[in-house]
This record gives sequence, C-alpha cells and structure tokens, in this order.
Amino acid sequence: MPDPVEFKAGDRIKCQIVEQGIDIDNFNDKQLPTDVHIVTYSFADGEKIFDAVRAYTMVDIFDAYHDKLRGKGTVHSIKAGFGRIRPNLYGKIKTDE
Repeated sequence: MPDPVEFKAGDRIKCQIVEQGIDIDNFNDKQLPTDVHIVTYSFADGEKIFDAVRAYTMVDIFDAYHDKLRGKGTVHSIKAGFGRIRPNLYGKIKTDE
C-alpha cells in the first residue's frame, strides 16, 4: 500500500486527521465520534487509500485533500456516517490553526 498524504503543521488545514491508511474492511469506529468521515483517494498508481478524518464540514476535508493531491492524485469520495459517540462528548476538533 502506498504512503498516505502527509500533512505538516504549516498546512493550515481545518480538519483533524484521526487515522491514515486504514483497512476499510477491519476499521473499528466504535470509540470515535459520529462526525468522522472516510476519505477515499489515490495517487497516480491508482491504488485507493482510506483516511478517517474529523471536520465541521466536508468542504474543509475536500479542500485539504484536493490541495495536497493537486497534480499527484485524486479524491474519490468523502463519506459520513461513521463513529458511535456524540461529538460534543468526544471533544472539539483539533486543527493546526
């Protein structure tokens, strides 16, 4: 599996990366909040990579990944509906801002 996208502290993204390069078939989301999204993307080789990400809006997630993958890869989908814990009980979304 190829390496996931690497976000640095200076990238100023508005989302929190929970886990990168997950195995979607064995992903355990029971201890995560309901605002977790699964981002599916790939690089030029075509192998899909899955990341678990928190953000207030899907647009924030798309902007971060689209900017990072520009010219190197493609964002295929961003899906919601994962996690089991209410977001206010889990804590605020930690961004680098």
